[in-house]
Amino acid sequence: MSIKILGGFARGQILAVPKGDLIRPTSVMLRRRIYDSWQNLDDVIFVDLCAGSGAMGFEAWSRGAKKVYLNEVSKQILKTLEFNRENLLVKNHHKKNGEISCTNFPAEKWIKQFRTEYEKFTDAEKNETVIFLDPPYSEKSVYSEVIQYLKSESWYFGQLWIESDPKKGLSQETVKEMGLTAVKIFEQGESYIFVTNFPQA
Repeated sequence: MSIKILGGFARGQILAVPKGDLIRPTSVMLRRRIYDSWQNLDDVIFVDLCAGSGAMGFEAWSRGAKKVYLNEVSKQILKTLEFNRENLLVKNHHKKNGEISCTNFPAEKWIKQFRTEYEKFTDAEKNETVIFLDPPYSEKSVYSEVIQYLKSESWYFGQLWIESDPKKGLSQETVKEMGLTAVKIFEQGESYIFVTNFPQA
């Protein structure tokens, strides 16, 4: 199984995917829907907390993101993630200099470490940061802990994209009950990406 990047300078290039059911990549149609709305990500800092193959982060990189953080809790999946990063950097070294980092932590731990670095960003960089939260849908505690941490102490000033579905994960109403207001919601089948800004209105 493989996944293709949909847009940007690396359009059509292939990402490897771990064998079996270790990951559940964001569907092509859902990825296309959200990136059709954000085609140009110049100067964006993109964070994928549960990266898997890295498709969402590499898509952002291809469309101009200046820095991409890919975090993956599974060491086995991390190897595929790092393979994809090196493959893309080699193929596109003459086109793009944006940084891609890969790390291996639970999402709840990583976001707390990231806060220290984030607070050193310029105001413009803080506002241009996107965090993508897409753990295995059934791991509801990951959603809850990360969302509550982002809301705490009003430290985050960027955007949050949450992917889930109402059957295996969180319903859209549940996300709203966590105190989040949608800027936009993208849907494909049962899955959706809920986009919200921080601080909350």
